[in-house]
Amino acid sequence: MRIAVYAGSSRRTAAPYLEEARALGEAIGARGHELVYGGGRTGSMGALADGTLAAGGRVTGVIYRRFVEEDVHHTRVPMIQVDDMRSRKAGLEERADAFIAAPGGLGTFEEFTEVLSFRKLAFHRRPLVLLNRSFYTPWVALFERAVEAGFERREHGAFFQIADTPAQAVAICEEG
Repeated sequence: MRIAVYAGSSRRTAAPYLEEARALGEAIGARGHELVYGGGRTGSMGALADGTLAAGGRVTGVIYRRFVEEDVHHTRVPMIQVDDMRSRKAGLEERADAFIAAPGGLGTFEEFTEVLSFRKLAFHRRPLVLLNRSFYTPWVALFERAVEAGFERREHGAFFQIADTPAQAVAICEEG
């Protein structure tokens, strides 16, 4: 199974989130899955890839060509270089059998929300998981507020699941 993980690349990421990203990578690799991710070597992205590699897993990066030129790519991971960020998102999506959003920033939020929106529009039926550890609790509350205000349907909440641990996130992906 190829699991796309959206994660941040900030060098300021707090240690607990880096540890969780590494554990998520280890869980993906230990279960024999392939990590598909944004190709970075810093922050949660780097920890995620390092964890997958350490567990003997396969990793593929889909990265904006400029980031390779800026030398922020992971040097031990095969990279698919693309010319813009929209192509990067499409490259991640087309290679994924499932999606996990680890804690991250605006890019992570946007990528996960787009693939969730595509699920709502019936463009795919793949699993989507928020690796929560209480990080995404406000996002879930915002979704509930959208339901209460009539912008979303409650049943759309079934298009994503919440995991409290990396192992649980991977298990949800495996269940389909």
